Amino acid sequence: MKSRVHISLMVTDMEAAVGFYSRLFGAEASKRRPRYANFKLDSPALHLALIEGGSDASPQRHYGVELFEAEHLAALQAKAAEAGLKLRIEEQISCCYAVGDKFWAEDPDGNSWEFWVRTDDEADSLAPVQAGEPQSSCCRPEPSCCG
Repeated sequence: MKSRVHISLMVTDMEAAVGFYSRLFGAEASKRRPRYANFKLDSPALHLALIEGGSDASPQRHYGVELFEAEHLAALQAKAAEAGLKLRIEEQISCCYAVGDKFWAEDPDGNSWEFWVRTDDEADSLAPVQAGEPQSSCCRPEPSCCG
């Protein structure tokens, strides 16, 4: 099963963060939008999302696994449900310029884990918040984020 680890980080300075991760991974950002960037890397197999939250941003973050086939997502979801894990299932969620099907699980320490398959690459209907706007649920672990 082909997959890629996902990490979503709040940053205070998008340009500085993109510069750092570009140098760290030797690659340019895969996607740039206002107050949002991501790196989709094959080596290491990583999908790193950066969300600019200003200097007063809480350290919101989540972790996940990006899958590339709906069958793999369904199999993992069934396995987690059979194991008795409490899951939050979302279908055709639009956030951070992508649409996808996903499920979430929370570990005992409150760390959110997202498993998803992207079904459409561009979805501008829900964009990350702009400077001065109140935080929305987009690009946050509640209810859906950064697929």
